[in-house]
Amino acid sequence: MLIPSRWLFTALLCGLTLAGLTACGGNDDDVVYRSPPKANPAVTRLLTSVDAIGVGNAGLLSSNPEYSDLQLRANRAGGLVQLRFSCAGCSITVAAAGATVGANQYISVPFASLEPASNAPVTVTDNVSGSVATYTLRARPLDHAPYVIGTNASPDAGDLYLTPFDPEGYGASFAYMVGNDGALKYYYRNPPGREILDFKKTLIPGGVTRYSFYDEAAAGIRVMDANFVTLTVVQALPFPDGNTYAVDGHDHVIVDDGHYIVGVYAAKTVNNIPALPGQSLNVRGTGLQEIVNGVATFNWLSTDLPALYACSARGNGYAANNGANYMHWNALVVDADGDWIATFRHLDSVLKINRSTGALRWILGGSCDEFGLSAAQRFSSPHDARRSPDGRLTLFDVGAAGVLSRVGAFGLDETGKTITGFTAYTSDAHSSYNLGSAQLLPSGRALVGWGEFNGYDTDVSEYDITTGALSFELTLLPSYCTNGYFSYRARKYL
Repeated sequence: MLIPSRWLFTALLCGLTLAGLTACGGNDDDVVYRSPPKANPAVTRLLTSVDAIGVGNAGLLSSNPEYSDLQLRANRAGGLVQLRFSCAGCSITVAAAGATVGANQYISVPFASLEPASNAPVTVTDNVSGSVATYTLRARPLDHAPYVIGTNASPDAGDLYLTPFDPEGYGASFAYMVGNDGALKYYYRNPPGREILDFKKTLIPGGVTRYSFYDEAAAGIRVMDANFVTLTVVQALPFPDGNTYAVDGHDHVIVDDGHYIVGVYAAKTVNNIPALPGQSLNVRGTGLQEIVNGVATFNWLSTDLPALYACSARGNGYAANNGANYMHWNALVVDADGDWIATFRHLDSVLKINRSTGALRWILGGSCDEFGLSAAQRFSSPHDARRSPDGRLTLFDVGAAGVLSRVGAFGLDETGKTITGFTAYTSDAHSSYNLGSAQLLPSGRALVGWGEFNGYDTDVSEYDITTGALSFELTLLPSYCTNGYFSYRARKYL
């Protein structure tokens, strides 16, 4: 993994201070900031635990009442948290937000915002000795992923959905919902080294809201209701080849409650590589699976289509027998005709897959391109191919090393397999090398998540596709215990 130059100084500082931090980068119950202050031991020795019921029923990161900073796994602006201090045979009074309760009782703490101004002071008094312990229930974790807003000139309506993560694994991973004013409206935190990817909002039939993201800590797709209460964690079911594969967190589709489409890492031994006849070799293919009410109704495996081995542009050292990652899927959408459009970084291609038979309807881009792309239209390491509101196929073109990344928009004649129109959009002069997303908004603006890149630059840009004029910028910043944050994807939802 390359360490972007903007983070090198922070990386050195983090390396120097790790030994002095309390469990920096450790497990989920660790306190992850410098010199964690402790509450009055005359009170805390009476307590057995502290717990909370927060947004989506998420609790505290630690139940240890010794520490005076209380941090929540998830929270949202306008949310309400129920906080409780437990002990046996003690007499205490808990005071917060203008109310008081006794031991083993919940007290309600509201959060008008997720800014530090909303941090809630809590006092616990031992009614026998009169000793007082002071706590702070934090609006957001002390190790939150920081960001700044640059340009903010009447951006399109909607909230921005991000998943800040530290590719070096020192910092915690987050799902963020950020308002147009730059205010953090919701977060969910995973421990360091447990990624969150692909945070999105879906309106299922009946206009019901579902929130979801890939949660590495739960090894699946976490699906939540409109109040962020977890409904299920979707994991893959056995494929017809007898294997049950790990969920690939790059993308997922919620069609309805109980109806999901997920991708998997299909690591398996194959003997159908045309260039290496008769050899049994380990590869890392891609699987896509449609699940309806706990039943896999459709399965697709790239390894069932031998012609795709020769289409790979990278990760195709098959003879090494070490799990060639020759496909590297990263996005899927259900097209208007019901078939699937899937993006494959290591093919330099977008594929349309027949949802009934698994056959390929077409290949756009790469060495197996069927549309006759010109040199100006070709793309490299694509991400996030989707239909725009006007029906064009858009994608984030990461590009080759040293080439500026861009958004490509294609008009397609799918029957004749020809390009009916092409436009490329870019802004901010990024040269990304991984990840990224592109969303064309109804207003005629593009929202771009730039993925991973070297140098100090914005992570999210919203700009006019005709003039290039910026209407919104967000930049993720390093923290004391990270080399820096990036977001896998950026998406705006009303």
